[in-house]
Amino acid sequence: MIKILIVDDQNFTRQALQAILEAESDFEIIGKATSGSEALVQMEQKETDIVIVDLEMPEMDGLTVTKIINQRFPDTRVIILSSHDDKANINAAVEAGARGYLLKSTSTQEIADTIRAVERGYFQLGPGLFEKLLSHLIQEKEAAATNLSQLENKYAQSMVSLEEKIIARNDAQRQELYEEIELQISSLKQDFRDGLENFQYQVSNQLQNGIEAASIKFNNSTPNLQEIDLQIDNRNLEQQRYINTLFAGSKQAIQKLETQLNQMRYFVGIAVLVFIAVIMLLLY
Repeated sequence: MIKILIVDDQNFTRQALQAILEAESDFEIIGKATSGSEALVQMEQKETDIVIVDLEMPEMDGLTVTKIINQRFPDTRVIILSSHDDKANINAAVEAGARGYLLKSTSTQEIADTIRAVERGYFQLGPGLFEKLLSHLIQEKEAAATNLSQLENKYAQSMVSLEEKIIARNDAQRQELYEEIELQISSLKQDFRDGLENFQYQVSNQLQNGIEAASIKFNNSTPNLQEIDLQIDNRNLEQQRYINTLFAGSKQAIQKLETQLNQMRYFVGIAVLVFIAVIMLLLY
């Protein structure tokens, strides 16, 4: 036997449901309650399988009663009885824990079939309610699809804009880096030229000082012209060798500096290309 409790504040509804359900051989009406609080008291005293609850009651509405029953009597299943067939009330009943939702205009046989289905563990909606709920779901799905399409378009536009900004920013940063490298190269070249000119000036001064010293020594003594010429030639040869050695070292330093600068340009270019490739991979 399926033990049923009827909860409705309208006496006519209670009496009508009792007469309908008592005609079924596998149903037993264990009680009737005029309010949610009265129904909870009766459930404490009697084992109950199914509770049929009116959605609108003054003291405690059907949704509140349903939530309390699910918390305190988890083995008891609730069927909401209502005059409203809108999506909001159906969803609210489902969220409250109801296992069935029937309209008060539902036929006797459909009420009995719903009770048996809910007792077996199924969720049951009254005739026409599933189609109406499904229609709402389809409309919501179409609206969601439209919103999703709009979001996808906005996302695509945002990604294109972001990609353009990243490329422009990378180009600007790369140009700025190249300009900084060129400036450093120009500065190094200028420093080298200044150092070379200073070196040439010092060498010229040393040569001039040597010539003046030789001239003074020649004037203050009886010179051996051949020996003096030989000394001057030897000194000039030594100075020339010294200058050649310094110029050779300077040339090697310049070549080494240019090689390092070319390597720096190459590695900077590689780093920029790798950075752009990583950005593109992250975007796609």
